[in-house]
Amino acid sequence: MVKVKTVEFVSPGHPDKIADQISDHLLDYMLLQNKKNKVAIETFITGTKDDGLIVVGGESTQGIDDTILQYEVEHITKNTIKTLTDEFGYYKIKNVITKQSLEINKAVIKNKNVGAGDQGIMVGCATNKTKTYLPETYDLARTLQMHVWQLQNQRTDLELDSKVQVTESQDDYKIVFSIQHKKNYDKTSLLKELQEICKTFTNKPFKIYLNPSGSFIKGGPAADTGLTGRKIVVDAYGPTVPVGGGAFSGKDPSKVDRSGAYAARHLAKNIVGHGLADRCMVRLAYVIGKVNPYELSIKTYDTLKTSPRVLNSFLKEFSMQPKTIIERLDLLEINYLENSQFGHFGKPDSPWEKLI
Repeated sequence: MVKVKTVEFVSPGHPDKIADQISDHLLDYMLLQNKKNKVAIETFITGTKDDGLIVVGGESTQGIDDTILQYEVEHITKNTIKTLTDEFGYYKIKNVITKQSLEINKAVIKNKNVGAGDQGIMVGCATNKTKTYLPETYDLARTLQMHVWQLQNQRTDLELDSKVQVTESQDDYKIVFSIQHKKNYDKTSLLKELQEICKTFTNKPFKIYLNPSGSFIKGGPAADTGLTGRKIVVDAYGPTVPVGGGAFSGKDPSKVDRSGAYAARHLAKNIVGHGLADRCMVRLAYVIGKVNPYELSIKTYDTLKTSPRVLNSFLKEFSMQPKTIIERLDLLEINYLENSQFGHFGKPDSPWEKLI
């Protein structure tokens, strides 16, 4: 049987990623006002210039005047989307951010430590097969999408919604580019540019398929509803690695869906980066209000290069208590908007990507 792997990636102009970026931009603002704020925001975006609607919902403990918050939600939302879609000036924005549940708040801050903001499962992984320590096919799809995004911002005949899908077999790649364009775009020159990009980053023969639907003129939220957290596989490591199920965007770092996932990646990358294993997956599980994870498991896929005793000693450098994670990775000083583009891992400047 021929082994085949398929991975997709989406541009920042994809409707779901627009929603993620709005949520994270609002999160950045709320944490700037109050580092102790507990935030969980989701965004829904749909429609055209005639009937566009954005709903921003969720909860916050922020003590900001409702009038100011309403203004900032509209201002930040419009500023976020204006670089991502031509329809930005026409959306009706509905703000339904409410106060966080007191039950959740008391569970999280009931003592000097910070309890987990929710229950859930988080996964982190790393491999030494790529410079980014990301899975190979996923890393290729991500790299190609980043270069497609550059083309979309440079070429006047292209719009900003796009997807890249890479299918890898033993012998070749099949690479599908779905790129939003204007009515009379230069498909021939675009294909040529895509060929050159693929030649640079592939190590085996490839075949390109551009806009297999025939055309892709109507895109973005006008063609497809966007929702925060719907691209959790794209945000993480692609479909070859399990996901815990929780989204990252819009959540402050007391939410272990986010901070736990970042900590799991940090640990996995350090295990591989320090030569303890060639490949590693870290799995965490938390219970709301509890300080320590109920599960911390390590899988090295028979690539462990040291003794279990040495590995266990290494793990002691990585407390997985939420408060310690926040401090170790400086998660109250992060620009979360930047991390909502092109996945949350593989960016060398992110604290969870650094070796200790």
